[in-house]
Amino acid sequence: MEELLPLSWTRIEGIKAVYRDILLPVSRIHWVTFADIPHDFSFQILYEDLCRTYPDGYLIRGCTPMMAAFFHREKCHLVRSGAEAVLDLCKPHMNRKTVTASLNRGNKHGHVEEITVNDLTIRRFEAFRSKTTHADKPQLSHVFRQHLSLDNRIFVFRSYSGKWLAVITISRRARFAFHTELMLRHRNAPGDIMECLVAGIFDVLKNEGIQEWSLGEVPFVYPDQATSEPLNPVEKLIKNLASSSKYAYDYETLYRFKNKFTPVWRPVMLCTFNPPTTVLLAELAFAMGFTNLLAYESMMIVKKLLNLR
Repeated sequence: MEELLPLSWTRIEGIKAVYRDILLPVSRIHWVTFADIPHDFSFQILYEDLCRTYPDGYLIRGCTPMMAAFFHREKCHLVRSGAEAVLDLCKPHMNRKTVTASLNRGNKHGHVEEITVNDLTIRRFEAFRSKTTHADKPQLSHVFRQHLSLDNRIFVFRSYSGKWLAVITISRRARFAFHTELMLRHRNAPGDIMECLVAGIFDVLKNEGIQEWSLGEVPFVYPDQATSEPLNPVEKLIKNLASSSKYAYDYETLYRFKNKFTPVWRPVMLCTFNPPTTVLLAELAFAMGFTNLLAYESMMIVKKLLNLR
């Protein structure tokens, strides 16, 4: 298999890498959020190209342990930010009793279908997003591909009357590997349909000869199978801060859902050529919209308390 790119970076048929970045204003570091990388780019070629493009240094999130180890040998600093749930498409991930029970219930409401990406699909997708469970909250930015494009694939769970009840978009991480971008559920959808959607995509990718599919990262979690070393001071700080803000971002529920499919949990690493400081972490939290989400949920709690009086 090709060397796996960071989360939400994609492999393309081409000869030139295309990078998207954000300049963090205090540390003056370029956070390379997304990239389209040619299939024949090895880590060595990618490293050399990044150094030419960002001579003053850069930061990448969502790196695999293999990529992180390579960049660490080049004096890059590493921080574990969570773990991604990886499904081996040659293994029976859908045979667990809790999953089969969900499939039996969910499939009564409709079926899974892949939709061709075109202008009409994109418009319908954006309309669907406005009716999803968390649509009214501030959204995270730059951590997954928010908008549907020709580089993505989209699968929907459609009711028998034609209504979209859930959507998952995926991107190609390597020739034989895909990564989940968005998992969206209509606010009035019945239960168990997301499990049906995962199972349907699993079967499609398996039949195409794809080797692995990542359900994506769960930040701030460090399952035993994904952690071989104790957390360093920066990682402990991240975990403690995340634990105190679970009311704003319920990563534990996300972990339980993805863990239902018995994935392999693979560490997700932050790579930076500048030492990771609290200022840098705060800049990242602000740039990805986590601070906005935290402020919004805190305000909702205050409003509820005031209404109780």
